[in-house]
Amino acid sequence: MFKRQHIEQLLRLNGVSMEDTDDEIKSVLISAQWHKDDVEAAVLVLRENKNDHKTHVDSLLKVFRTDDRLRPETISSLLGIQMDVTSDEITKRRRVASGNMQPSQILLVAMMALVLSLIFVFASMRYLEMGLFHKTLL
Repeated sequence: MFKRQHIEQLLRLNGVSMEDTDDEIKSVLISAQWHKDDVEAAVLVLRENKNDHKTHVDSLLKVFRTDDRLRPETISSLLGIQMDVTSDEITKRRRVASGNMQPSQILLVAMMALVLSLIFVFASMRYLEMGLFHKTLL
């Protein structure tokens, strides 16, 4: 969570006061390479009531409780690591990992199941001396 003192100090160092418009504050934070969601959260922290530290709940939910999936850029800015994965690659990998088998894989599984079941049937017939392995046929 952002602390009001840190944001105020950053703005003071850049020559912006707390009474300036939100657009000027956002431009300073964006020029400091803050992420868009972080800029919105910082503005909310700056505009909160100093006495009781309450903000509008709907605004906080909008910024911190979205149903959107995290983009690689967001993860990179949160963790401080560089990711070279695009959203398209993630969806492609998710589609592959979701269990869609290729026809050759389905055929291989079916053939293995058929071969194993035939081996089991013939082994059972041999052990129980039934069918092709009955005493009268040998």
